Amino acid sequence: MLENKTILIVVPARGGSKGIKLKNIAKINGVPLVALVGRVVKQLPYVDRAVVSTDHEKIAQIAKESGLDVPFMRPKALSGDFVGDWEVLNHALLECEQIDGRQYDVIVMLQPTSPLRKPGHVTASIEKLIKG
Repeated sequence: MLENKTILIVVPARGGSKGIKLKNIAKINGVPLVALVGRVVKQLPYVDRAVVSTDHEKIAQIAKESGLDVPFMRPKALSGDFVGDWEVLNHALLECEQIDGRQYDVIVMLQPTSPLRKPGHVTASIEKLIKG
């Protein structure tokens, strides 16, 4: 939470990539991409909740082992090639708000396929968004 704003991190990680099979658990220096997101999230100071939206059990397992929460599985209807980020984020937000019994003010999407992101980048972005 920052300035009374609740913050939800959503990590979209579907299993059906066409270019690179299961790309969200491809490894860099021996670490799956979704696990790299988990390392970043653990260092973020303002996060109220961080969840992975996935349709694949192996991705969910690795995410959980990395300290990320997987409170629901993404429906098949939201896992296709032509489903946009908005639909995935909206689904995750509604699921989390229902599960948690609270509303979130800020949603931050952290894609596993951006492995060079640093915690400071995310923190600065959140601060800029909320504080102006």
